[in-house]
Amino acid sequence: MFGKEGHDEQAAISSILGSDCKFTGDVDAKGTIRIDGEFEGRILSSDSVVVGKSGIVRGEIRAAHAVVTGTVEGNVFAKRKVELESGSRLIGDVESMSLVIEDGVFFEGKSKMMKEGETFTEKPRVFQSMEEDEQEVEVQE
Repeated sequence: MFGKEGHDEQAAISSILGSDCKFTGDVDAKGTIRIDGEFEGRILSSDSVVVGKSGIVRGEIRAAHAVVTGTVEGNVFAKRKVELESGSRLIGDVESMSLVIEDGVFFEGKSKMMKEGETFTEKPRVFQSMEEDEQEVEVQE
């Protein structure tokens, strides 16, 4: 995690969703965000996203760096690195320049290794169906 790279984890985190919190929606963070509760939606960070051991994310993560020690059900896009730590669960696709999977991780999905300067997939699979659902709702109103 961050300690392995010489960062002070507590000083680096700018936003935290605590273990007793649930949130639905989109978050756009300039710094590091840590999820210890339940989150449903899209997380965007110019820095890092950390999903703690008790954290559950249902949706998309887009960041420079992603660390998962809890559960993610959705796609993870990281410009630099995705780390799946022992005991974590990821059901979804990963796009990144670097992917680290420790022993004891449950990962069900595809991984695409990106090259320097390459951009992410335009429409992630998880959000294509969500957008179709939103269009149906708009038509029905």
